[in-house]
Amino acid sequence: MGRRAILVIADTILSSTDLRALLTSFWDEALEIEPTAKGLLFTMPASYPDGWQVVLELSQLTPKGVRMSDRGKTLSWLTGQGQNISTDAMKHHLQRLCAEHSLTEEHGVLCRWLELPLDACDIQVFAEGLVAVSRLDILNDHRMAEEDVADTVVKRILSDAGLEAKRKHKLHVTKDRAIAVDYFIEQRRPSAIQILRAKSDISGSMEKWGFRWHELKSNYTGLAPIMLYDRDSQLIDPYSRHIGETECSLFCGYDETDRIHDALSSLG
Repeated sequence: MGRRAILVIADTILSSTDLRALLTSFWDEALEIEPTAKGLLFTMPASYPDGWQVVLELSQLTPKGVRMSDRGKTLSWLTGQGQNISTDAMKHHLQRLCAEHSLTEEHGVLCRWLELPLDACDIQVFAEGLVAVSRLDILNDHRMAEEDVADTVVKRILSDAGLEAKRKHKLHVTKDRAIAVDYFIEQRRPSAIQILRAKSDISGSMEKWGFRWHELKSNYTGLAPIMLYDRDSQLIDPYSRHIGETECSLFCGYDETDRIHDALSSLG
């Protein structure tokens, strides 16, 4: 960097000056600035996943700085795509990206206070942060959809069987320690249904659940654990399968509805 560069492609010569002029022209054409009652709206050379350009607002000018925001566009866009931004997983990703790009979330609006004089680099980093947040739609939609499908199947099976289950119920191992299960049924013989959520380190997760089931069965007489997994996306190794089939009354895919119906029927 800092030297005059020339790139030769076939009979075409592209100098660093030519490239700078090309990019500067594009950025200039992409930039639109519009005054508002609160301050200024302006576009950035960045886009959300749906192709719409990132629009920022500068407002609340003070002698020391100015507030820059997305006017709530980014998180509302995620919500509009069906994402639940209130889940623990989404909150974790949002907090991480906000910290990396110096963003603050205020009532659904992503913003940042900038000191005067303005630094264009801060504005660019802010825009990149908005795009990164919007990409959470791509990173999480498949996993969330899979979990929704599994839970929907379980709820339908329980309804068909005429069983009521407590959601996210805590079963006590000791007075001070409890283990939460996805579904707990106690109308007949007590049963706990747990959906395997892990997408990696399946054996590690199964090992933990093996110990948990062993402790819970010692504390709850006759407890029948049922563990379900996604046969399309989770590869169950022999060790994990051995744990599931040894410690659980049933260990199978959530789509194996006949097996789950039979297991629940046998609880009576």
